[in-house]
Amino acid sequence: MRDVSMLHPSLQAKLRRLQELCKKNGLKIGIGECVRTVLEQDALYAQGRTKPGSIVTNAKGSTYSSQHQWGIAADFYRNDGKGAYESADGFFDRVGMLAKAAGLGWGGDWKSPVDKPHLYLPDWGSTTARLKSLYGTPDNFRKTWAGQPAFLTNQTYAAAAPCYLRASAGARSTNIVLYGTLSRTLKKKCRSRKGKAVFKRNQVFRLTQTKQLGENLWGRMKSGYWVPLVYRGKVRAVLIKK
Repeated sequence: MRDVSMLHPSLQAKLRRLQELCKKNGLKIGIGECVRTVLEQDALYAQGRTKPGSIVTNAKGSTYSSQHQWGIAADFYRNDGKGAYESADGFFDRVGMLAKAAGLGWGGDWKSPVDKPHLYLPDWGSTTARLKSLYGTPDNFRKTWAGQPAFLTNQTYAAAAPCYLRASAGARSTNIVLYGTLSRTLKKKCRSRKGKAVFKRNQVFRLTQTKQLGENLWGRMKSGYWVPLVYRGKVRAVLIKK
């Protein structure tokens, strides 16, 4: 299925960013395979086993083991007339490096199989094991997408509500940053609550990384600290400017 609109909102946004980067670097790409159904994945798994062709996947559709089934992966192809998968000149490696700069995972970094056209959201790792543990099925996972905007790195956001600064992504009490350890600049954007740093509402930050943990999405600021972007179903940050 080649319907980009069926993909996770964050993946759609990062693919747009990748296409912008590719255009600036003179690389023409198209987005091919997106979401796959169980039947489509099982048919692909049969290739090279019970049907003609080479083996291209080790993921059975019935096990929900393909990232494509979860809407967090898409394949790209070369779109400059030199052959969709011609790679002798390093085309796919160059796009792969740009993809990682846009915050995507790249199948070219995998050991088995190496899958250079494959791009994915790395928030849940390089397999679907964590997704299956958290949600069970792709349908349950898609229900969590409703109302979640796409957050892109290298853009400026503002906190929609006060929040604790975190040393790492997650809501553990042990990763809350102490106010006294902050730089003078950050102290102006925070207040102290029992010695802990609380990022004030409407304070701006540059987003450098995102990480999905369960239904919550966390964002890393330029300072290195983390704040919630989506937490308990509520959007906690708004875009200011690119």
